[in-house]
Amino acid sequence: MKRTIFFFVLAGLLPAVSLSQEGSAPPAKDKATVVFFREAHYAGSALRPSVYVDGKEVDRLLNGRWFSVEIEPGKHELGSSAKHEAHTLIQPAAGETVYIQMVVVPGTWRGAGRLLQVDPDEAREIIAKLKPLHGEEK
Repeated sequence: MKRTIFFFVLAGLLPAVSLSQEGSAPPAKDKATVVFFREAHYAGSALRPSVYVDGKEVDRLLNGRWFSVEIEPGKHELGSSAKHEAHTLIQPAAGETVYIQMVVVPGTWRGAGRLLQVDPDEAREIIAKLKPLHGEEK
């Protein structure tokens, strides 16, 4: 079925559906969006570090995947399951999208994820090559 639809889009028989510039739906005007992503690498590929926003787990980030969450504007603390890594502090405004990259760092027994805020243009280029964590994100 997917191949058939792909063929019709290429042949110009169906309109192509495009995503917004960020690769996700535009955020609600009273919310901010945080996009978490992790590039695909062989080292640490089996790890699934948790992602926390203000101490609450929002998801686990797989190798070569991305996902987004909407949060209230203002100051937030982002962390991962890495106990020895400092948390990332962000302060997005309403309607703003913040991009956070997870980099897997080696550990004594197992690696963990370090969260780094990334330039939006650079992040959009990387995310375009990744798969969404949960099916198709808007």
